[in-house]
Amino acid sequence: MAKLIVNPTSVNRREIPLARTTILTIGRDPSNDLVLPDAMVSRRHAVIEHRGGQFFLRDCNSANGSVVNGDRVSERSLRDGDLAAIGSMRLLFREEIVEAGSSGKVVQHPSAAPLACPSCGGDYRRGDLFCRECGTQVAQPSGPPKAVCASCGTAVPLPARFCNACGATLEPASTKEPSRQDTPVPVPFSEEPAAPRAAGSMAMAPAPPAPPLRAPAAAAREAVARVERPLVRERRADAGAKRASEPAEFASRLAAFAVDAVFVLSGQAVLLAPVGWYWWAREAPRTPADVSYLPVFASAILVPLALLLGALYHVYFWSVKGATPGKELVDLRVETEDGVSPLPLDRAALRAFGYLLSTASLGVGFLMIAFSGMGLHDRISSTRVVKGARR
Repeated sequence: MAKLIVNPTSVNRREIPLARTTILTIGRDPSNDLVLPDAMVSRRHAVIEHRGGQFFLRDCNSANGSVVNGDRVSERSLRDGDLAAIGSMRLLFREEIVEAGSSGKVVQHPSAAPLACPSCGGDYRRGDLFCRECGTQVAQPSGPPKAVCASCGTAVPLPARFCNACGATLEPASTKEPSRQDTPVPVPFSEEPAAPRAAGSMAMAPAPPAPPLRAPAAAAREAVARVERPLVRERRADAGAKRASEPAEFASRLAAFAVDAVFVLSGQAVLLAPVGWYWWAREAPRTPADVSYLPVFASAILVPLALLLGALYHVYFWSVKGATPGKELVDLRVETEDGVSPLPLDRAALRAFGYLLSTASLGVGFLMIAFSGMGLHDRISSTRVVKGARR
């Protein structure tokens, strides 16, 4: 008689009999035969079916996979004592094996000394690793040890330096005390093939509970990275603030303004060239009736567009690059008083409005830079021009 013990070491353990003629479906959906209420379990996770005299566990392309004795499998035949891990749930497979040509079960030899489980006091046989009554481990498994890969969770037989599933490096854990952050985690398993049992023996030794699919070391590295990222950003911000502490000189700002003025005036000249040519090539009209509507309309549209072009030139480079081409040429940068560069879009637009006021004041707003180091547009937008555009 085959059965499946759900969470054998828990007080809420339960046994599910396995029939040889039906398929046992396992998943989170209530329509499954075995419902496992776990977020790591897929709606249709795996099935257990009987074929050719053996039970098989077959994974149904689940998101987190199925693990048998520490190995992630798509399909695996089950032997007495195999332990499957589905999500955080553990499923212990037990099956009474009958000798060939015999109609009864294998029983312990009368001369064998009885063994009692330290947890429930029930009898168990030599060779058992888990109590048949409560599922408590009563003996240590034998066989070559394995190491669990921290990247993919595959159990790799030792000695090995690389995972045979994903190629990740296996760090030896034998030279230091085991901890939750050590990788790989050595887990001993028995790899010996199944064989008929004689009297006084039981099934092959099952493996201990499979480790979680996500290795503790990987989660620890992610947690450390989440802590270190803000610290790195703070160090970079502090370094940037130190570099931005030296204000720009008036001569450098004047040279940068001249270069930017050449670029802006060139673009505005191209935009206003058709209207300018029209008015320059014709004589001055004697009466307003001599002027057609189209040249007046074009002039009223293109002149504001030319002014808008100059404003957009500065707003774009301040908010995207942190400096206009003229300032980059003399190694200057525009930033807020808090050291933020490039400028936020609203701050860049406010600075452009201050440019218009400085121009409207007949250049007085620009001349303030020579006396106080800050122009009218700097004070209005709470910005400053500092050295160090090429950071």
